[in-house]
Amino acid sequence: MPDMMSTPPAVNPVAPATLDTYDEVPYESHPFSQTHPSRLFVVGTLFGLRPVPVQRCRVLELGCASGGNLIPMADMFPESQFVGVDLSARQIEDGQKQVAELGLKNLTLRHASIADIDVGYGMFDYIICHGVFSWVPNHVQEKIYDIFDKNMNANGIAYVSYNTYPGWHMRGMIRDMMRYHSGRFNTPQLRTQQSRALLDFLAQSVKQEGPYSQLLKAELETLRHQADHYLYHEHLEENNEPLYFHQFMTRAAGHNLRYLGEARVGTMVTGNFGPDIEKTLKILATDQIQAEQYMDFLRNRMFRETLLVHNKVNPVWSVQPEALRTLHVASGARPTTPVTDLTNADNVQYKSNAGMQMATSRPLLKAVMQVLNEAFPGTVPFDVLRKTAREKIGGDANDPKLVAEDTNVVAIGLLNCYMSSDLIELHGMPITISRKVDAKPTALKWARMQAARGVSVTNRRHEVLRLNDLDRHLLPLLDGQKTKDQIIEGLAQVSLSGQLNVQKDNITLSDPKDINAALSSVIDQALQKVADQALMTH
Repeated sequence: MPDMMSTPPAVNPVAPATLDTYDEVPYESHPFSQTHPSRLFVVGTLFGLRPVPVQRCRVLELGCASGGNLIPMADMFPESQFVGVDLSARQIEDGQKQVAELGLKNLTLRHASIADIDVGYGMFDYIICHGVFSWVPNHVQEKIYDIFDKNMNANGIAYVSYNTYPGWHMRGMIRDMMRYHSGRFNTPQLRTQQSRALLDFLAQSVKQEGPYSQLLKAELETLRHQADHYLYHEHLEENNEPLYFHQFMTRAAGHNLRYLGEARVGTMVTGNFGPDIEKTLKILATDQIQAEQYMDFLRNRMFRETLLVHNKVNPVWSVQPEALRTLHVASGARPTTPVTDLTNADNVQYKSNAGMQMATSRPLLKAVMQVLNEAFPGTVPFDVLRKTAREKIGGDANDPKLVAEDTNVVAIGLLNCYMSSDLIELHGMPITISRKVDAKPTALKWARMQAARGVSVTNRRHEVLRLNDLDRHLLPLLDGQKTKDQIIEGLAQVSLSGQLNVQKDNITLSDPKDINAALSSVIDQALQKVADQALMTH
């Protein structure tokens, strides 16, 4: 599975006394699913810990921007407490307005420096530091470690992302060139524009084929698809200091911290490299830290999402199937051909939206995939999944011997997929989704507010979804007070005001009756799409 590309920071990397570049160029604030406490809970559970349930926990985010990551969490878990800290006054003010608009009482966003955090902030079960560590000076990095040590509960988990070598050696050359060229310009807009122009010039001018030319062209292609705020904060900021994983962990150990794992657990599996490489890695590496470092060498890795715990905690990296029994399972993978009989020994292949594939001929595992298909995008508790799958293929689902056998088969099958692909998701809390559209449908309040502000929303799965024009105007109307006819009327008014283009046969409609008729013909499909995307309240 390919590693995630390096992600730009979400907190200002300069000292409080200097100009805050995040006030000048705000960083787009949105959810990062890999930072969600549910994901951290899963990793901790798999590796033998007993993390605090996400439904009642305390979460601190360092570098929260305007709260795009925390606000959906706070909205979903009213009995949990959330605190976000960021140095950008502009972004914190924007986030506080959104918190007030939503009426959230369990989330506090503070305009403060990471250096100001002390024991007065209290203790937390989960601490998130996404896109900050590599973009701050060394003394702030040490403070981040210190916060993990001093402000994290005994069984807490800290998430921290950072740029790593060896992958960033090559990307660092590109950054140096861009900073050299853009340094003569005095506004963020000009510096960003000129950096893109330099990459264009280099990619077009370096004629010979080879690693250098390929690097320039690959970097240009990557940045062409990134927003200006990404390029500015990722490549043009004063601080961007990658390090090797073993260096990161040596510094963490100096603050009484220990390695738990990666938010993307599949990157920890040596078997994903093949049997020969796995055998060699077992000879080269005497512990998990060394194994991770050698895998970084093999991957030319440039970005990590590491989870840390207190050094008194002892993770067990050999996952036991029994660990899955407290978790919730989801899968959007679909069979590549229709499955008409679950009980036969035919081999069935399943494919995820990202293109990952797996195959099984075991009736129980085929039944498991069918149960997950029927529930997606929601989750199914492991024991319910096992029992329901058994009932689909016959046998006493409550027989103790069969329960033990099925639990082992299902757990191992799920773990193999989870560790090697995106075919299976594991969650620390249930995600209950109803595909039924109510007479007066209610979309998530947070999503309604987001849709009124822009084109991206966050669903119940902590995913970012981009909206088309119809969805963007539809969501704010789904407040639980309007019938379908009233929703159609609301959309018609938006269309008549010129904000929504309603067409038929590629012709823009202007007559109110025609607009109503056109909207009536698509409203059921549009509402069902909202439900299927996990944007309804239940």
